[in-house]
Amino acid sequence: MAAHSCEGIVLRHADYRENDRMLTLLTPQGRIDALARGCKRPKSPLLPASEVFTLGSFELFASKDKYTIVSCMITDSFYPLREDFDKLACAAYMANVCEAAVQPGDNAQKPFLLLARALGYLSYQDYPPRQVLSAFLLHLATALGYRPRFQHCVHCGQRFDTSRGALFDIEEGGTVCTDCAQYVRRSSVLKPMELSWLEESLTAGVKGETDPAHAPLPLLQAYIEDRLEKHIPPLMAQI
Repeated sequence: MAAHSCEGIVLRHADYRENDRMLTLLTPQGRIDALARGCKRPKSPLLPASEVFTLGSFELFASKDKYTIVSCMITDSFYPLREDFDKLACAAYMANVCEAAVQPGDNAQKPFLLLARALGYLSYQDYPPRQVLSAFLLHLATALGYRPRFQHCVHCGQRFDTSRGALFDIEEGGTVCTDCAQYVRRSSVLKPMELSWLEESLTAGVKGETDPAHAPLPLLQAYIEDRLEKHIPPLMAQI
């Protein structure tokens, strides 16, 4: 058996036998499913480490592509998430997206850092949950190579005036001029302030000055699902 340490965030857990859990971890080296033996026992040192959203340094044993958790040095449990349903719902949605987006063996350094930072914003900062989740989805799409285009038509490549809003082609990943609108199969209308929020968030993240009420969350949810070609369980909150 080979042992190694890695930073990880618990995305999901599933009960396994009487006292065990299978944990799904997001690590910089990809997604890992690992068994936490005996973690459900009240005095188990792995009990806190087996909770969803726990960030820590996990010591793993690997044998034939199966992992067992030996120990964990917890960095953060993001406990304040449990005290606010909207924040908890956003955190769960982000975890589901990461589980769908990252595969075993992937280079997941950027998704890992984005999720850790977003969980910190939700837990310890005053940013609205809608703003944190929307910025996370936008930057995750960019990290995965799906940065949307806003200044040029995604079909013909011509720059056009978006001061009055624009049509966004979800399948092609960008705004569309009026001449090319006829070729769009799946779209969403972006209002001027929604475009402003998106453009500002690409550089400023959650720290932009545009009112987060203008964050086009439904569009970003549809866009990330389209790019991943996977259904994400719905957000269990109205934010």
